[in-house]
Amino acid sequence: MHSNRRLLLKSLAAAGLAVSGAGWTQLATAANAPAAASAAGDVLALTSSLSATTAKDVALNEAFLSGVRAGAPVVSHTALQGLDSAPFQQLGQLLANGQSTVLVGLLDDASAALVLDLVRSAGGRVLSEQVHHVDASADTWAQTLGQKLALGQVTPDAAFAAGASTRVSFRCLI
Repeated sequence: MHSNRRLLLKSLAAAGLAVSGAGWTQLATAANAPAAASAAGDVLALTSSLSATTAKDVALNEAFLSGVRAGAPVVSHTALQGLDSAPFQQLGQLLANGQSTVLVGLLDDASAALVLDLVRSAGGRVLSEQVHHVDASADTWAQTLGQKLALGQVTPDAAFAAGASTRVSFRCLI
């Protein structure tokens, strides 16, 4: 992703959060995340829809989510829809509540940049982060990735798909 596009998206998201009441300073002053959490604790899975969502993109997100559910007993899910501020407000509240939660996600690169900045600003720890270039037909890979992230295991590398969209997978402790 180009740095100009990333800067624009960050600015738009910051403006939306400031207008909606969940500003960056509120998130930055949130309680620090605990030093450790068990792999069997609460897990929040994040997925995002790309601008041109197809049935294959939806299937990829569902496969990732089913893998997370297979790897963790308590899973909640939030779907990020562009720059809609509601999911970012929910994440901000979760970051501020001080409860130990594992955050896993498979997001487009712009959404991942925003989420990871929020986590770092609130004192959360990014435990793993990987960039993938996969097409929307990588359902089996996405399911395995979701399960491995939920369990805290080494994640599988995806086969590089030329011309495919960029996705970022991550595991954070908040």
